[in-house]
Amino acid sequence: MELCNLCKQHNFTLTQVRPIPGSDAQLVQMVYDKTGTEVCWVKSVESNKLFGIAFKTIPEDSTGVFHILEHSVLCGSAKFPVKEPFVEMLKSSMNTFLNAMTFPDKTVYPISSRNDQDFLNLTEVYLDAVFAPKILENPNIYRQEGWHYELQDDTLTYNGVVFNEMKGAMSSVDQASYRGLLKVLYPDTCYSYNSGGEPADIPNLTYQQFVDSYRKNYHPTNARVYLDGNIPIEKVLVLLDEYLSQYEMGEKQVLIPQVPVEQEQTIYYEAVNDGTPKAQLLFGKILGSFDDKLDTLARQVLCDVLAGSNDAPLKRAILATGLCQDVSLNVEDGMIQPFMMLRLHNIDDANAAELENAVRACAKELVEKGLEKDRLTASINRFIFNLQQMKEPQGLMRGLNCMNSWLYDGDPMQYLHFEDCFAELRAMAENGGFEALIEEMLVSTKGLCKLHVLPSETYGADLREAEVARLAREKAALSDVQLKAVAEEFAQFSQWQQTPDSPEQLATLPKLDLSEISAEPVLCETTEEVCDGVTVLRHKAASNGIVHISAYYRLTDCTLEELTKLSLLSKLLGELPTKAKDATALQNEIKTWLGELKFAVESNPKVGQKDLCTPTLAVHCSVLKENVAKAEELICEILTATDFSQADRICEIVKQQETEQQQIGMMNGHLLAFISAQAHFSANGAAQAATRGIRYIQFLHTLSKNFDAELPGFTALMERVLTNAVCKKRMVLSYTEDGHTDAASFISRFPEGTACAETCGYTTDLPKKLGIRIPAQVSYASLATNLDIPYEGSARLLSNVLSLAYLWNEVRVKGGAYGAGMRIGRGGGLFTYSYRDPNPANSLNVYRSMADCVRGLAAAGQDITGFIISTISETEPLVDAARMGQTADADWFFGWGREQAVAERKELLNATAADLTKWCNALEDLKEDAGVCVVGYADALAGCESEGLTILDI
Repeated sequence: MELCNLCKQHNFTLTQVRPIPGSDAQLVQMVYDKTGTEVCWVKSVESNKLFGIAFKTIPEDSTGVFHILEHSVLCGSAKFPVKEPFVEMLKSSMNTFLNAMTFPDKTVYPISSRNDQDFLNLTEVYLDAVFAPKILENPNIYRQEGWHYELQDDTLTYNGVVFNEMKGAMSSVDQASYRGLLKVLYPDTCYSYNSGGEPADIPNLTYQQFVDSYRKNYHPTNARVYLDGNIPIEKVLVLLDEYLSQYEMGEKQVLIPQVPVEQEQTIYYEAVNDGTPKAQLLFGKILGSFDDKLDTLARQVLCDVLAGSNDAPLKRAILATGLCQDVSLNVEDGMIQPFMMLRLHNIDDANAAELENAVRACAKELVEKGLEKDRLTASINRFIFNLQQMKEPQGLMRGLNCMNSWLYDGDPMQYLHFEDCFAELRAMAENGGFEALIEEMLVSTKGLCKLHVLPSETYGADLREAEVARLAREKAALSDVQLKAVAEEFAQFSQWQQTPDSPEQLATLPKLDLSEISAEPVLCETTEEVCDGVTVLRHKAASNGIVHISAYYRLTDCTLEELTKLSLLSKLLGELPTKAKDATALQNEIKTWLGELKFAVESNPKVGQKDLCTPTLAVHCSVLKENVAKAEELICEILTATDFSQADRICEIVKQQETEQQQIGMMNGHLLAFISAQAHFSANGAAQAATRGIRYIQFLHTLSKNFDAELPGFTALMERVLTNAVCKKRMVLSYTEDGHTDAASFISRFPEGTACAETCGYTTDLPKKLGIRIPAQVSYASLATNLDIPYEGSARLLSNVLSLAYLWNEVRVKGGAYGAGMRIGRGGGLFTYSYRDPNPANSLNVYRSMADCVRGLAAAGQDITGFIISTISETEPLVDAARMGQTADADWFFGWGREQAVAERKELLNATAADLTKWCNALEDLKEDAGVCVVGYADALAGCESEGLTILDI
């Protein structure tokens, strides 16, 4: 049926159909007649189908009401009256994306799937969630996802998923300073509030305010629907009509732009005093409007030119003062008014005025002398490459880009293509356009705001003490009758949490059948050949004329301590000069000719050999086919001729890495926890802990504090390893592309060298029971062990079952952590983790009872069909060509191919709940012989005293 007639049949009006420049897709625009709900569909042959519905949600305070609503509407609805349809669909869907997101001015609910029926199932569940949620009749959902009182042992406390999530988020200095700058820049608009919720403000939210916010904002007139891919459009329109027809025309929420102001404020964050400067200084400025695409893109290019590397002119000038360890410059969009954020990291605030003068002096000089054309060309080329090579999930990225204009009543096409700006960006490089932007952004003080972010050793304790004092006051203000009511409410709430959904409720959810799942796994096929003695792996993929090259150089003759130090090498390569090029010239060449270039120390396990692994120095490069020769030349030059003589440049990178790795450890403490916990059970686990864990952070501390003494040995090691490892005898080369690149040219650039072993063994020296102390408000907990029987598909299934059916309920729902899970790798490693966890000691106890859960499922004969489907979905993630090739490379190193993948699929399709009990012995090992790691603040670690943890500081 013709699209126009189809729209009319379902009460939509087709308003516009336009080709999207630079693609084979069309933008189809529709409006629902009764409510004015706008729909945009990027119509294409893309097999991954995406549905998303967004609401303009404008905060009026920092209670995080829209963040709590985002969580809560996915906790049961009229058609699907289970407690958590979101989780139930995670258990049983072939989705490629399933989540929801709160932004400063909108809330977005996207799903995607390659399977038509699965796509429709998910779309219906989400539509019912946002338009008919159970939150209107069940305040327990609000209490669980937002906040509630707990009265235990006569002590009153707060708990709640979002409450704990935001305690973790706001422990990050970068997150706290970003939110602080928004408050300074936009004092009169919604952007001054923390849409995620300030932990101190979240308990101010009442259930009635929560419901009122839903009714005001979750109306179809205030919604926008985005569709992407080869979707079954008629069935989607039928679903939309079913829900939208129940409403009349409503009121759209209106965003009011901020009149630029000039303000200066100071905030604090929790930090450990180790004798180094810890303050930050931020400069911000509102920059025009959402609808000036060229202006926004040009400013983003300029940020890279000025501060994209240590040798970018603005960053170099500020680092050269010796008063600042790092500089970042960004233009943040996705708002009605984009803004600039210049952040000076790790300074002494007493030097703030001097640093501001240095920024302005450098900016004035650049305006007067002009930017180097080579720098501009290089950054423009890299920017264009990144815009054209969108990462997966592409449909979601297009949808969010569309919202950058559409949400503010602009043209939804505006940010779906960028070709119209490329020539103009190049013209600006020639006519002084970028220098004019420097004048406006960094020289002029008009509309300039400043934020001082100061460290405090007591700030975290002060927050906790303030919360305890507040709770004491609230408890004292309650009568005995009211206290009894609080206790009864919590008891009723706990009973609700512990009551499972009935079979009748679960039966309401749409489900796929196993017959719809192929017995053949979707694989990135790998062919293997030998060229001049080097193994070459080839992966066919639709890569749009881009060649993704990966080269791996074995490091099996390196000790564990050397691997730790080599992790820093991956951050130096491409940043330091080479013997032929200074750092600026090298960066310009990389950005001009290459789309992406990364170095890393990686480690891969070996199937059936837990005591062996293969550490490598890896190079990953994405480049246009016509520039492959230039990529080969640059990679070879960096690997064989990097100049390690510039001690000051190395010192800068060391200090930047030290801060970055500390922040990563604090904000992603679950990674640090499970990497440490599983270090004791395999050679690969030991290598991972050495290169990505606390030992790497400790090495950075040592090198930073004793730089002059440690540097000669470090650089000697780097030069020796590069000389020995970067050769044909130790190389594995990989290509992921839609063509065939000749490998001989790349290989011929390297010496023959000396071979080393294919694998090696490592043993960690980390304490088996470890606590890592961090300055934060929440914690992370992990237990780990190793399987005592060979891996089978049911092990992966077990991970899914325990993560979604047990740990989600016990650690997240009941415990209040933001996340929790369990994983079993194909190499046999088993680990658990919690994320932003208020009670890590409790989580450790929950992990130790997982075997009982599995036996209970088996005894009940529970149907696990849904878990099988979702586990299979996990084996076929939506990834771009580069990631697909790297995953296939890892499988090759491990010894995993089509035969193993087919066997795993067969095991999964035939698995029963009873099959899961074979892993119970390994789960029982968690009680006695597990690796333990808790990452948390001092009081949380003290609460785990019975674990006998050895405490290290991050």
